[in-house]
Amino acid sequence: MRLRDLAAFLLVVISFAGVFDANRSAARAGAAEPARDDSRPRLWRRIALGDYGSTYARIGDLDGDGRPDVLFVQVYCTDGNENRAVLSCLTAIDLDGKILWQVGKPDISHIYFGGDFPVQIYDRDRDGYNEVIYIPDEKNVLTILDGRTGKVTKEVQLAGGHDSILFADFSATGYAQDTLIKDRYSSFWVYDKDFKLLWSKIDCNPGHYPMEYDFDGDGRDELLCGFALYGHDGKVRWNKDFPGHNDAVYVADMDGDGRPEIAIAASDGTPGPQTILLDADGNVLWRKQADHSQHALIGDFRPDLPGKEVCFIDRQMNHEPVRSELTLFTKSGEQLLTNRENIWYMAGEVIDHWTARPGENLIGLYSRGFAPPCLMDGHGREIATFPLPEAIKEKGGGPDGKDLYDDYYVQHMDFVGDDREEIFCCNHQAIYIWTNDAPVDKPVIPQRPKSPLPQPPRLRNNNFYPGRL
Repeated sequence: MRLRDLAAFLLVVISFAGVFDANRSAARAGAAEPARDDSRPRLWRRIALGDYGSTYARIGDLDGDGRPDVLFVQVYCTDGNENRAVLSCLTAIDLDGKILWQVGKPDISHIYFGGDFPVQIYDRDRDGYNEVIYIPDEKNVLTILDGRTGKVTKEVQLAGGHDSILFADFSATGYAQDTLIKDRYSSFWVYDKDFKLLWSKIDCNPGHYPMEYDFDGDGRDELLCGFALYGHDGKVRWNKDFPGHNDAVYVADMDGDGRPEIAIAASDGTPGPQTILLDADGNVLWRKQADHSQHALIGDFRPDLPGKEVCFIDRQMNHEPVRSELTLFTKSGEQLLTNRENIWYMAGEVIDHWTARPGENLIGLYSRGFAPPCLMDGHGREIATFPLPEAIKEKGGGPDGKDLYDDYYVQHMDFVGDDREEIFCCNHQAIYIWTNDAPVDKPVIPQRPKSPLPQPPRLRNNNFYPGRL
């Protein structure tokens, strides 16, 4: 056995002591046992982190060896203002816990930030290797690092914005090299591959999750930003007058007619018709009541029904204690599911390939406050739970004045190299990666390519508010 393999094996063995405590915590929180035979979560790897750890991570192949790496981002606010985020330290590690490189000085107090932050992993220059593209602070200087070394390869003074970054193909090149930069609540700017400003929108309402999508099939992306759809040239295709701002969006063809539907979680902090489904032309298919609609997800959560379903997560701010409500609807607006069990300030994302069932999507739930992350199917069954240690910080807003599981971040991708995805959980102390041990008809022997692993849209346009597979 190679020394590297032996180290990885010992790391997994040692981790089970921590998992035992985590399982006891999950039991105290009332976590449900998996409800299906095709879901048997097993801890595949635990990686202890140093003082560079953070709740926030980006995933991608940084060193070009064909395996995912992890980039930890430490962030803090100046004067407590979320519009003034500072990325104080970036640390790249591999799946053996080895530090590949580090930029900035680690500070373990810089692990919480209440919004999005401008850093992505992507091969923007098409040289075959991923870069790290980020904006350190409110000076709005975009910085590009070589993903293999962490060395600065380019710096660009931008017109504005350091809230989030999105890559799109507005130029019909067949590759997403145009770049959108937005600020938190008012404006955004679009640049070409040479960072020439193509167009911008000032004093608009960009919301939290811009989404690129080729709605008309002409080979150029359009941009859904806020409540408006923009053409590749920045011209407004349509604009809707909804309350507040766009907290999250999901775009997918729900009925297989070749035209996508658009799910929007709108919120202005007061109860109202904030869960919204539109067609591709911006026509409202339906709107439903919510306290604070926070997440919108579209997927085939019920394979026994035709088409796809849409899931909304409503943070019910006007209840005490604050809880969230998950609802699942058909395209026609029929409500299939309502769930408020073990749900607090919650986030969700669409999970694909956890099981071997082709085409089935699951709902990944995290930031549940007093329960660990889990996977839920379209019948509301918690089919996998991922125990974590209890949160280190107690903010006092959950049941009995405690928040048990607020301090972690969740992602999903194929870490092992087979036909199924793993669930990635981390807080600022450790990474936990869970795999599915349920048997499959035709096991696949993992074979990782030695060439650099490409970065899919969900990972190159990563966001605090999940919105794509």
